[in-house]
Amino acid sequence: MENELGSILSSAAHDATAGLIDTAGAARRARTTSRRATYPNAGRFVVAFVSLFLCVSGVWCAGRAGLSRLLSDQAMQDGRIALVNQAVRVGPSDPFAHYARALVLSQPGQLADATKEFEKAVALRPGDYVLWLDLGNARDQSGDQDGALVAFKEAMRLAPYYARPRWQNGQLLLRAGRRDEAFDSLRGAVASRPTLLPEVIDLAWRAYGGDVAAVQRAVQPQTNQDRLVLSRFFARQGRMAEAVQLFRAAREIPGSERLAFLRELLDAKQFKEAYEIWSGGRKQTDSASGDGLDSITDGSFENTISADDPGFGWQLALRAAAVSLSLESNQPYAGTYSLLLRFGGDAQASTRLIKQLVRVSPLTHYRLSFAARTEKLVTGGAPLVIVTDASSKDESELAQSLPLPIGTNGWRDYSVEFTTKDTTGAVVIGVRRQNCTSDPCPVFGNIWFDAFSLQKL
Repeated sequence: MENELGSILSSAAHDATAGLIDTAGAARRARTTSRRATYPNAGRFVVAFVSLFLCVSGVWCAGRAGLSRLLSDQAMQDGRIALVNQAVRVGPSDPFAHYARALVLSQPGQLADATKEFEKAVALRPGDYVLWLDLGNARDQSGDQDGALVAFKEAMRLAPYYARPRWQNGQLLLRAGRRDEAFDSLRGAVASRPTLLPEVIDLAWRAYGGDVAAVQRAVQPQTNQDRLVLSRFFARQGRMAEAVQLFRAAREIPGSERLAFLRELLDAKQFKEAYEIWSGGRKQTDSASGDGLDSITDGSFENTISADDPGFGWQLALRAAAVSLSLESNQPYAGTYSLLLRFGGDAQASTRLIKQLVRVSPLTHYRLSFAARTEKLVTGGAPLVIVTDASSKDESELAQSLPLPIGTNGWRDYSVEFTTKDTTGAVVIGVRRQNCTSDPCPVFGNIWFDAFSLQKL
């Protein structure tokens, strides 16, 4: 009986305890629910506050950066140090502000302070090769060549395909007397910007005292265009053998390059080399000798005459008034064609209507022969053939033929003899008129020329 009563009391106590626990849990849940109901937007408020703070901070930082940039730009325009100092205070972590301050300090010659500012700019933006270049220049101007080379080396690393870093590095090495290293760097600049090649050639010419072999080693031309540029430079320096050698080494030479080089050789009165360049660009269809010496090109006018062909072929006057020239197949003196000149009135007596440059030997006696005929020729200054010295500055006259007869005349043979001077390397054979005794002095009618030849006596 007692055991049963104890069991009942124990069960009742357990149930009471459980009830108390449930009541306490319900109370806690009620308090939690009450707090949530009281503060439903607390989390959202925190997020909004943080977002607003970040936004205001960003606007503030952007405003400072913008103000710093504005002050820097203005300071770089007028060079006011106060403005750029303010820019640095407003934006101490802005590399452009330090860059601007460095530039402003460089103007009055405060190189030490300018260099420090360039260094600060580089530290803030180490991946900008332009900043490294300017730092190198500042160090170079301050006498710190080693420091400058370090800066240029970093600029080259950051911009390996840009010409400017290698160019400035090479210039500094050259001033330091390290010629081989300098031209190694300068060649890299040329590889990126081929237009620098002429300047590099000029630097090498001066650095090596006109030593042609050393210049070629320094420049190391890699392409046909490089060889042509170097060849023309040597020609202007009077080193014709080396110039022609380089020109020969170039392949597939454009006609414009060949023509430009030919003109330079002719201006320098290097007739032997000029003939080689000229003949190498054309097909020889006449009996001229291989080097063009003592031989007229196309003396019988069997080939087309170009209006603009400098060199050793026939050249026509481009601005001769009232004169026309053409190849005529009717009744030639020899071969298939002769040259016809038609005069229509106004023609200046001093104008050479047609001419040819011919290589000759110095101190040698020659006979020039040709054939001509006239038709209804009327003038006070008859045409004739004249020989002048192409090697002289004023192209002095060596000889002239008899004037062609007035009226209508069949083919006649003409000849004129002349002797070259000790400096003569070429002569010009041309057709012009005699000087007239009256002005104006018109000419009318037709003249044919054919069978020009040159004989050494």
